[in-house]
Parts: sequence; C-alpha cells; structure tokens
Amino acid sequence: GHFYAPQLSVDAISHQIRMKTQLYAEYSHVKDLSVPIPSQTSTVTPIQTPQTSSIPITPESAVGKTAAQSQAITIANSNVRNSSQALSVPAHRRPPVWHAPWEIMRVISGHTGWVRCCDVDPSNEWFATGSADRTIIVWDLASGTRKVTLTGHIATVRDLVISARQPYLFSVGEDKMVKCWDLEANQVVRHYHGHLNGVYCAALHPTIDVLMTGGRDASVRVWDIRTKAEAMILTGHKNTIGAILTQGVNPQVVSGSYDSTIRLWDLAAGKTDVVLTNHKKAI
Repeated sequence: GHFYAPQLSVDAISHQIRMKTQLYAEYSHVKDLSVPIPSQTSTVTPIQTPQTSSIPITPESAVGKTAAQSQAITIANSNVRNSSQALSVPAHRRPPVWHAPWEIMRVISGHTGWVRCCDVDPSNEWFATGSADRTIIVWDLASGTRKVTLTGHIATVRDLVISARQPYLFSVGEDKMVKCWDLEANQVVRHYHGHLNGVYCAALHPTIDVLMTGGRDASVRVWDIRTKAEAMILTGHKNTIGAILTQGVNPQVVSGSYDSTIRLWDLAAGKTDVVLTNHKKAI
C-alpha cells in the first residue's frame, strides 16, 4: 500500500555538463593555442603543448607567465593558503603533536568510593586524594604508598587545596563543610561555617591568606584563613558553582557555574567585573 519512489540513476546529461564546466575552468586558457604546420622551406620548431606537471598551475597565475614563474606563484599561493588554513582551524580541531606513547607507571588503590579530587604538594613529595568514601588519603609520590588517612567528612569530599605558604590542607564536601587540616598534626584545626548546601570547589589566593569556596548555594564565599571569619560573599550566579580559579592580579577570582556563565570578580569591590556567556551548558 506504500508508494516508494524509484531510485534515480546518474543523470548522464548533468554529468556531461559538469565535466564540460570543469574542463573549461581548467583548460580555457590553453584550448585555443594553435600548433603551426611546419613548411618545407622553413625550419620553425613547432610549439609544444604544455606538459602536465606534478605541481598544478592555476589559470589566473599562469596567464602571461613562463612555466617556472607560474609554478613559483602556485607554490607561494599554496603556502599562504595552507598557513591561513592552519590559523583558521580552532585549537581543539588541530591535529595533536606526536609524542612517545604514554605508559601507566603505577595504579594505586585504597579508596572504596569514587575519587573526586586530588592535589599535589608544592614540594612534589606527596599528594592527596578525596573520595566518595568520605576520606582523604595522603600518598607518597615516589613509591605510591599510603602515608595517612584523614577522616572527618560525613559525605563525599569534592575538592582539595594544599597551601604553598602554610602546612595546611583545605577540603570541602557535600556535607557543607569546609575544613582546614594541619599536616603536621594530621588533624582538623579550623572549620569554616556558612555554606547552605554542598561545597563543590575551593581555591587559595596566591598572595593573601584567604580561601574561596563555591557550591550548590550559588555563592562564592571568601574566608579569612586565620580568623575563620567569612570576609565576603560574592553573589550573582544562578546555579551551582563548579569551578573557582584565583590569581594575584585582577580579576583575582574567576568562577564557573552550572548556569553556563563565567564570572570575573573584583575582589576589592566584591562585585562582578565581567560575565562571559559563551558556554551552552554547565561549567
């Protein structure tokens, strides 16, 4: 009962028209060259038809030029075209630079839940990992052996930050807790209370003693590390904050959110400088 249209074959007339158009575009500048007939009384050498070379000669650059000049023009044009094409290709679409194949050096096991975060000690001697099993494990970087296990969170540990200026490790989790661990005593020395929901990310300022945290309450909270006081709250995001970066110059704080925006903050004024809206999904 259904009608199916017959499969169409290649249209010979259309194919012939395409071939004629292509031949005209490529050989129109040489199709009218005439080959003189040598006479009995003259020794004129007949004009040789152009030979096909491995380097194509474009009609526009070949008109009025010798073969060598035309080839040089074509090579130069191709180089310019290739370089411009390489620059026009986005970075994420360019072919990667080859390197020797990576090999797994070591597989470390110890957590009983998803490993959600890790950070490396600035001295490059150890690193720490946080997991959905609510623990933080400190590992020796050279041997991969467990050094110590820190317990105290009652939900998934979502981010870790190791201080380069003090012997402190900061951890945040879905239990709304922000903890400061003394790595010399291996215990919590400070709690930072204020988040209304799970905390997903944290970052330390590189030059001043403040800690930035963000999470499901859509706010970036700035903490004084020494006094545990909440210095300010940066508000403006409409959804969970998933990433925070800091630097010593303005903008000193950059945050990314599940609301698909990135905000650059003026830390001195406590307000947003720039809102970037190029992303289409959560950050």
